[in-house]
Amino acid sequence: MRAPVYDLHPSNLLTYASLFAGLGAIAAARGYGSAAAAGALLALAALADTFDGRFARRFRRSERQGQLGRELDSLVDGIVFGLVPVVVLEVLPGRANELSAALWWMAAFFYVLAAITRLSFYNVEGDRAGFVGLPTPAAALIWSTCLLWPSPPWLVPALFVGVGAAMIWPVAIPRPRAAGLAAFALWAVSLVTLHAARLIEWHTYSRTSP
Repeated sequence: MRAPVYDLHPSNLLTYASLFAGLGAIAAARGYGSAAAAGALLALAALADTFDGRFARRFRRSERQGQLGRELDSLVDGIVFGLVPVVVLEVLPGRANELSAALWWMAAFFYVLAAITRLSFYNVEGDRAGFVGLPTPAAALIWSTCLLWPSPPWLVPALFVGVGAAMIWPVAIPRPRAAGLAAFALWAVSLVTLHAARLIEWHTYSRTSP
């Protein structure tokens, strides 16, 4: 009998890693209140998603396994790049306070709706030569960048609306290749490095302070 357990496949390891990093970002924000750790993990999730297709094609897969991998990728993207940033930003101190909760959550709802709409569009249209609307991993890097510094209370809901609109807006974005892909990966790696430096600085300060 066919069962979902048989669809666990090593070709999807980077997609699983992206999901793990997304859940880790929630744990870092909720359990430790660490914007730096959450930001680094969101950037790592985006980096894993950037190369998961190339990684998967190195494996010999049936047509069904390839189709399932594409579905899995979109489901994970919806969670990690749609829902996870909302949870992280809601639980971090100072990110969701001092503003109408209803307004904040309405903006968050629009962002998640835009993310899953963008991913559904991609699945149906198969825009492989390029993207229409901002890709969700780029949205994750915007949130990771936002987590580098304290932000005014209006910035997060404004970004929810702005980034959400960018994901569904009819703007053609070429698929990054060569230098463009390297620049995107460098953005992600730079964010991981900057957040890691903040974590080291915080750890050093906490050990030396009385």
